[in-house]
Amino acid sequence: MEEKELVLDQHNTKRDIILSNIELLDTEIDVNYSEICTRCLDGNEFSLLKDYLEHLGRLKTEALTQKDLIQKKIVEIRAELVEMLREIKVLDTLKERTLSMAKRAQNKKHQKLLDEIALRLESRKT
Repeated sequence: MEEKELVLDQHNTKRDIILSNIELLDTEIDVNYSEICTRCLDGNEFSLLKDYLEHLGRLKTEALTQKDLIQKKIVEIRAELVEMLREIKVLDTLKERTLSMAKRAQNKKHQKLLDEIALRLESRKT
């Protein structure tokens, strides 16, 4: 279970890094779009910026895909952890029942022994 929690933390960290990268890409895309709109560019500059924006768009798409995959893994791991917790709860309940039954059996043996001692003492008195 601790291993799953560690993996979950690692995936959460990866997701956070990817989200940070997506924000940086969005910022970079916005900056370059505003540069296209505000500056007078020659054909070569415009072509370079357009290609760079397409490249940034592809990077963002890949990052979003990675984020979705990591998010699915996180959901799966959380479901596994919930299932493990359920199993632990069931096992704890079974353990408590077993201990309770063993204690009752021990108490019955002890009471039976006390009853036998009491009968012997009673028989000696008479």
